[in-house]
Amino acid sequence: MLMTRGAPAPAPFDHPEADIVLRSSDKEPLDFRTFKLLLALSSPFFSEIFTLPQPPTPSLNSVASPYADEYMSFDPVTLKHKRIPVIQMTEDKETLTLLLGLCLPTSIHPQPFISALDQLVKVAEAAFKFEMVEIQRHLREVLTSQRFIESQPTRVFAIAYRYSWDLEARKAARYTLRHALNVPYVDELQYISAATFYKLQEYHRICGEVASSRVMLQPALAEHNDSWVWITCKRCPGSFEATTMRWSTLLNFTNTQTHPDSRKWWVQWIEEVAKELRARPWGETVRKWDAMSKAIEKASPCTSCGPRVRQDLDTFAQMLAVEIERDISSVCIHFLYRNSRRRLTVSLFRSTWRSLSTNGVLRRLRLEGSVS
Repeated sequence: MLMTRGAPAPAPFDHPEADIVLRSSDKEPLDFRTFKLLLALSSPFFSEIFTLPQPPTPSLNSVASPYADEYMSFDPVTLKHKRIPVIQMTEDKETLTLLLGLCLPTSIHPQPFISALDQLVKVAEAAFKFEMVEIQRHLREVLTSQRFIESQPTRVFAIAYRYSWDLEARKAARYTLRHALNVPYVDELQYISAATFYKLQEYHRICGEVASSRVMLQPALAEHNDSWVWITCKRCPGSFEATTMRWSTLLNFTNTQTHPDSRKWWVQWIEEVAKELRARPWGETVRKWDAMSKAIEKASPCTSCGPRVRQDLDTFAQMLAVEIERDISSVCIHFLYRNSRRRLTVSLFRSTWRSLSTNGVLRRLRLEGSVS
C-alpha cells in the first residue's frame, strides 16, 4: 500500500535523531519523528512490536520515493545511511500531537492541554489500542476535572462508562444531580445501553425524593426551644393548620402540638425548596438565592423576623445542605460494564500485528482496529 509523504510535524516531533516516524491519517498528513524507546516505555504494545522481526533492508543505492514508507538519511559523522521506518497511523494529527506529547517527559515538553471531550475520546481510543495504562490514568483525571464534569456531567458519565471507569462514572452520576433530569441528547449517549440510562434516571429520581423528603420533614422536626427566628417569632402569621397536620401525619404524630408552629413565610420557602430539589437534588439547591430572597422579602416587614431573617436562613440552609448531601451519599448505584469485549478487541489487534510482522510486512501496516 502506497503512502503519501507527510509534511514534518512541528517541535518537539521533528528531532533529527529520531528513529521512528508516525504518519497521521489526515488528507495532508504530518510525519511525527519520535523515539522507539519513548513509545516502548509508554506502551507494552509498541515494546513488543519493536522486538518482532523486521522486513529486509532495501538497497541503499535506491532513490527515495515520495511515496516511500521509510526515510533514508545520511549521517555525516559515520558517513553511513540510516533507515528510519515510517508507520502509517489511523489517528489524525491532533490526536497524535496529544498522545505523543503525553509520552514525553515534562522536562522537554509541557504536558498537553486537552480542551474538549472530543479530543479526550480520540486520545483514549488510541491509549486503549496501544495499552498505554498511565496515559489512561491521566485521562481519567482530566475527564473528571471541573471544566468538564460541572457543565457536561452526562457526557462525562457516558465516556467513563464506555471505558469501564467506574469511579469516574459514579462521580459523574453524582454531578448529574445538579441538573434537571430532562437533559438534551448528546452523541456520547450511544456509548451506554438503554438499561444504563434508565438506571441513571432512576438514580436521579430517587435522590430527588430523598432530598425533598429531608426538607419537608424540617418543620415537624423543629422543637419549641429552637432559637430560629421562624420559631421564636409570634408576630407574623404562622403556617396553615392543614400544612402542620400534613407534617404531623408524615411522622405519624397524633398531637399537632408536638412541634412548634413555624412562620408561614418559612414554610413556603421549605415547600419551594423541596420542589426544586426534586428537579435538582443537590445540597446547594437549598441555598438558591431567588427562593431565599423571596422568603427574606416576606419576612422583612416583621419587626421580629426582619433583623434576623437573612442570617438565620443562610445558616440553616448551610446546615440543611450538608444533611442533604449526606442523605444522597447513602443512595447506591451500580453499573455493569462490557470489559470482555474490549480485552478481546485489543488481543485480536495485537495478534494481527504479530502475524503481519512475522510475514515481513510490518512497515506497510496501517494501525487499524479502534476499540469501541
